[in-house]
Amino acid sequence: MKLQEDEALIHELRPEKGILVIWFFTKCLPVAIFLTFLSFWFPIFLGGALAAKPDGKLAAIGVVSVLVILPIILIIGMIYCAALRSTHIYYVTDQRCVFHGGIFRRVERSVHFHKVTDVETSQNIIEQLLGISTLKIFTPGTASLPVRPFGGEKAEITFVGLKDSETIAHTVNSKLKKLGFAKG
Repeated sequence: MKLQEDEALIHELRPEKGILVIWFFTKCLPVAIFLTFLSFWFPIFLGGALAAKPDGKLAAIGVVSVLVILPIILIIGMIYCAALRSTHIYYVTDQRCVFHGGIFRRVERSVHFHKVTDVETSQNIIEQLLGISTLKIFTPGTASLPVRPFGGEKAEITFVGLKDSETIAHTVNSKLKKLGFAKG
C-alpha cells in the first residue's frame, strides 16, 4: 500500500491463524464435498449412459475416487487458504482503512473516513472459541445492498481473523469523531 500525501500509518494487521479453521468449514470443505460428489457420480452416470447395463466396477471407481479425491482436494484447499491468509493485510491510517490481498486476483480496497457510516465488530461461535473477531466498515453505498442469506449486511471492507478488533474499532471511531464525521 502506498501512503498518500500527509498520511500516517496507525495500524498494520494480518489475520490470525485461527481464521484457517473458519475457512476450512466455509471454503474448503463445501468445495471438496461438491467436487467429490461429482467425481463419485460422474463415472456411474457416464458408464450408465454408455452401457445398456450399468457395471459394478463403475461404482467401485466412484468409491475409490471419493477416498482419493476428497483428501487431495482438502489438502489443496488448506494450502490455498494458508497462502491466501498470508496475502491479507489490513491498514488503518489517519485518513482511511485499507484491505489488501488476494492470490489470483489482487484487491486493494480503501475507504476514507468521511465515507464511513458504521463500524461493527462481531464474533460468531467459532470465532469466540478461537479468540478472534471480525471488523466491518460500512459506507452509505453498502447500506442499500441486500442482506446476505447466512448472516449480515455486506460491508465495504471486512477485516477477518483479528485478535483485537475492539482496539481497531476504537481507533476508527476516535478518528471519525476527531474529524467530525461521527455523532457524539
